[in-house]
Amino acid sequence: MTLRVPLLRNFKAPSLALAALLLATACASAPTRPPVSIGTGQPRVDPVTGEVLTGAPPEEIETATTGTFRSDGGLTPNFMLGMDVKRAAVLLPFSHPNAQVRAEAESMLAGVELAVFENGGTNFLIMPMDTGAGASTAEARADEALKEGADIILGPLFGTSVGPVKEAARRKSIPVVAFSNDRTVAGGGAYLASVMPEEEVVRVMGYAATRGTRTFVFLGPDSAYGRQVEAAMRAEALKNGWTVLGAGFYDPSSSASSEVARIAGLIKTERSQVGLLIAERGTKLLSIAPLLVVNGVDPGRTRFLGTSLMDDASIWREPALAGALYASVDPDYLSSFKATYDRIYGRKPTDLAAAAYDATALAITLAGEDNIKHGGVTDPDGFMGVNGLFRFRLDGTSERGLAVKEIRNSGAVVVEEGITRFPPGGS
Repeated sequence: MTLRVPLLRNFKAPSLALAALLLATACASAPTRPPVSIGTGQPRVDPVTGEVLTGAPPEEIETATTGTFRSDGGLTPNFMLGMDVKRAAVLLPFSHPNAQVRAEAESMLAGVELAVFENGGTNFLIMPMDTGAGASTAEARADEALKEGADIILGPLFGTSVGPVKEAARRKSIPVVAFSNDRTVAGGGAYLASVMPEEEVVRVMGYAATRGTRTFVFLGPDSAYGRQVEAAMRAEALKNGWTVLGAGFYDPSSSASSEVARIAGLIKTERSQVGLLIAERGTKLLSIAPLLVVNGVDPGRTRFLGTSLMDDASIWREPALAGALYASVDPDYLSSFKATYDRIYGRKPTDLAAAAYDATALAITLAGEDNIKHGGVTDPDGFMGVNGLFRFRLDGTSERGLAVKEIRNSGAVVVEEGITRFPPGGS
């Protein structure tokens, strides 16, 4: 089967997406059922023949550079005329001057494509649009998406662009599912599909607390991310009546040795078990962890805690990190998506590719119920995607059923799985 899509202006990525529809169960007004399954990352299989139904692979998609029809109803390819078309604009920085950002945008678009391939259908239209490098360009693309009849906007990537885009979308009261992890830009019709650092902090601190750790210390870079994680730690401790001994920030471009020594001294004065939350990754983490031990931090009385930055096999053999805990997406949900993505595209997906998959699958699901509305996006029962269980709060942030992993000599293992159903009470 060959599927066609219109070639949209302002779209400069190397591949195009296609049309699709997924029928799903209805969204309830109160938590009365399990979350809606919006995607598994596994190919669809014909229940009779066993044939894999994934649609055409990306390289076989026929693109239609002409033959689109414009009306008050929005952009419609000729092959979709007469259908009740649902449209999702995908706003990503395909022409950003930074090569890494461009690669991220392309990986995310591949995640969008994969969600469409696996969820099938004929009348759901993906409209990729290039936001370039600036908020003004993102706003212009949002305006264009509205003119072309978008029912939902997926994107933008950067927090600085979320405000202008959601202001444009508000004129037509359409939801914006963005990919920034800056919670300050959430709300007002914008919902953040990325896995928020705050959610990871809450999860790992909660797990540590159930095992006797209720005194916490922070160590991390003096950066937006470091400050975000530290603020989340303090907020969660205050909420639960836990103790925060202090925090240490270091210049990300310099040695952390002086702050490591200071924090080590602070920990050594504490008689109870301490949870040291380290907002770091890679080689920097590999230098900090043993330095803490050298400075007298007792691994038997101090539990190293982290975010998903620790979900990196290159750090797991460091002896000082043995027993460290961190929160991340449950690998049982993500493994099928990663395998399918690698098979089709010949490369590993980025973390945000999975978020893009779930955002697209969510839009397809809501389209199947004719419910692409703010109330549909904020269904309190939530959704089960390749990143596991999630739901959007009314303030635009997301709540997730994350797993907790522990670093051991054999690698990182799941010590507590993510929840599969939210408790009653709404988000």
